[in-house]
Amino acid sequence: MSLLARLFEKHDKKQAKRRAIEDLIDTASHSKDFYVLLIGAVVLAIGGIFADSIPVLIASMIVAPLAYPILAIGLGITVGDLRLVGRVALLFGFSCFVALGIAMLAAVLFDADRVKDVYITFTGNRYLAVVVAVVAGAIAAYGMIRPKVASVITGVAIAVSLMPPLVATGIGYASGDMALARDAAVLFLLNIAGILTASVVVFAMLGMRKEYKKVRKV
Repeated sequence: MSLLARLFEKHDKKQAKRRAIEDLIDTASHSKDFYVLLIGAVVLAIGGIFADSIPVLIASMIVAPLAYPILAIGLGITVGDLRLVGRVALLFGFSCFVALGIAMLAAVLFDADRVKDVYITFTGNRYLAVVVAVVAGAIAAYGMIRPKVASVITGVAIAVSLMPPLVATGIGYASGDMALARDAAVLFLLNIAGILTASVVVFAMLGMRKEYKKVRKV
């Protein structure tokens, strides 16, 4: 590879990192688009759980924007920007509160017993769930920086279940099914931990701190 080609490749990588930083921060922020996707995903997850429909649950995973705030928190931890971490953590927490509230309301308005005795469950091998979350989180972080593999984000959304267990937690609490609420909440928290840990490692390995300081003037 010629020196000129190497220079262009290095420049392209820097540009890709800067675009990823800007896109991630922009996506993980309070906006009309974010809340439209959030509420839509919550409704789809409720429908999937009540109707016992795996395809509808998968749709809620794809639509849900919750992975972006987690990745943004991971970026903030990596680059040492506590303001970013705090701001996005508030967004994520509020998003979870909204999702839980809507799910609990749905459990009260509709027959919550319909979610029992169905094949959709939130139990299983939790060690495997952590491994899946870590791998998916690493791929998601890598995909944010590498435009050629950006399409993997959809696959990551399907692999890591975020919205369904969050909604199931709300439904479980409202209906008095503490086993459902506990199992779903544990799966949700494990997935968050896996994605967050992997994103911090990947962002650090790819040298995001240096580019972040140039872009955000931290």
